Amino acid sequence: MAENRLEPSTSLAQRVEHRIRQSTHGRIRNLVVEEVEGQVIVRGQAPSQHAKQLALHGALELLSGDCFAERITVG
Repeated sequence: MAENRLEPSTSLAQRVEHRIRQSTHGRIRNLVVEEVEGQVIVRGQAPSQHAKQLALHGALELLSGDCFAERITVG
């Protein structure tokens, strides 16, 4: 299970990206997670609405809704 652990110095964006990859089993293509002016922005392409929902759920496990923006397209 050690492969799922992140270093304590890992940034919030890196932790969110890791969590999204885990929760979607890597189904979000071109996933980019960045911090901009105190907000975490998630971009990518999901093959289905279900995969997008999994990604959002994973991200919101680590973030509050007011510091999170998603730009995930479906299709």
